[in-house]
Amino acid sequence: IEAQHEAGKTAPVTAFSAQLGDADFADAPQQVVMQDQAGGVLLPEAALVVSGGRGMKGPENWNLIEDLAQALGAATACSKPVSDVDWRPHHEHVGQTGITVSPNLYIACGISGAIQHLAGVNSSKVIVVINKDPEAPFFKAADYGIVGDVFDVLPKLTAAVKALG
Repeated sequence: IEAQHEAGKTAPVTAFSAQLGDADFADAPQQVVMQDQAGGVLLPEAALVVSGGRGMKGPENWNLIEDLAQALGAATACSKPVSDVDWRPHHEHVGQTGITVSPNLYIACGISGAIQHLAGVNSSKVIVVINKDPEAPFFKAADYGIVGDVFDVLPKLTAAVKALG
């Protein structure tokens, strides 16, 4: 759509100086907290990260992520769709529009692997993907992959880690 100009017509221009304070903004910035609830690990600095996606099927299943993270001494993280529906806080969102992580080990549980998420994890030293869809894009970026249901795999993996410690 192009603007229509009428010959001889002008709009008035008035200069002003806005005097605004924090109270004038409905969405004032809030403090950003980047700590894992369980272990106090700063997510961007974490050596180990256990992350979950929509495959976790709801916040009521997040204990599976937290249990493995606690057993490993890892931080927890999530994909953008998970934080968008408030299953997890936004400061745990890893990806292009979230936090970038570079851990020694990144375990992705029930995350399909959209390019936006991969942008936040591609500097991880080792990526392990757990997904029941063998065609999930994340497997192409993974060093190791487990094709299986997170609800079967995570309890067994957590038990195995605890047995080692």
